Amino acid sequence: MTLVVTALLLSLAPLDSDAAPRRNQPAPAFKTFSIKGQPISTEGLKGSVVLLDFWATWCPPCRESIPHLAELHRKYGKQGLVVVGMSVDEGGERTVKEYAERNAIPYQIVMASGKISSDYGVRALPVLYVIDKNGLVREQVMGFSDQAGKVIENLIKKLLNEK
Repeated sequence: MTLVVTALLLSLAPLDSDAAPRRNQPAPAFKTFSIKGQPISTEGLKGSVVLLDFWATWCPPCRESIPHLAELHRKYGKQGLVVVGMSVDEGGERTVKEYAERNAIPYQIVMASGKISSDYGVRALPVLYVIDKNGLVREQVMGFSDQAGKVIENLIKKLLNEK
C-alpha cells in the first residue's frame, strides 16, 4: 500500500520542481467549477482570505485534515475566509461528490485539473496554500498535523484583520 501511495504521489509531481508559487508571489490563476456547479476563480476570490487544500479521498492525512478545515470554515467563513478543497482524485467527480456528501464537507470542493496541480507545484498530499485578500501566497504547508493547523489558523486570523 505504501508503495502504491508513493507512486501515486510521485505521479503528481510537476516536471519543474520550482513550479510551486513562493511566499508573497501572486497565486497562480485558475478558473473552474465546484462539484456543485458554482464558478470558482482566483479573480472571484480576491478580497477574501483563501485556504486551498490539495487533497484526495484515498489520502489518509488528507482525510484527517478535513475536520480541521471544516472547523476553520465554520469559525471564520463569515469573516472572509474561503476554504476550497482541490481534489486530485483520478476516480472522477462522482467519487469526490459521494465522499464530500458522506463526510458532510461544508466548504467548496473542485476537481483540480492537471494544470492547476502543476501550477501550484503539487507533488505530495495534502498541500495547503494560504492566500491573502490581494491574491498573494502567504504560506504553503505540506502535510497536516495539529501544529500545522494552529499555524494556519493563526495566519488566517492575522490576514483577516489586515485591510
